[in-house]
Amino acid sequence: MTPKEVVLKSYEAFAAGDMATLASLCAEDMVVKMGGTMPVSGSYTGFAAWAEGQLSKMHSLFPNFNLEIMNMYEDSGNVFTILKMTGDNLEALSCHYAVIKNEKYSEFFIFDDTQKMAQAMKIV
Repeated sequence: MTPKEVVLKSYEAFAAGDMATLASLCAEDMVVKMGGTMPVSGSYTGFAAWAEGQLSKMHSLFPNFNLEIMNMYEDSGNVFTILKMTGDNLEALSCHYAVIKNEKYSEFFIFDDTQKMAQAMKIV
């Protein structure tokens, strides 16, 4: 698979709740980072840490959470994805940056609009 195909498959797996497929697309020592002070912000090493610290909480924090890919750019294993995030009381744009090596996520950086996410959770 091309890096772009890996990323597309990961979003499809997330949308379907298919964590086994999503995990299979991640290197054992992958690093995920999300800025801000959200309950899901932070740095995670490995899929299990990411799944527990962030992925498992998204639908409870943001009911009806959904990601819609608006555009995707790939260059030499670096994939930038522009997304529309929606959910109850949430509509925002986001940018995700993935580094794909050997058909797996090596690094994943999440640049979400944490202010709008905080407003959706009614914590600001």
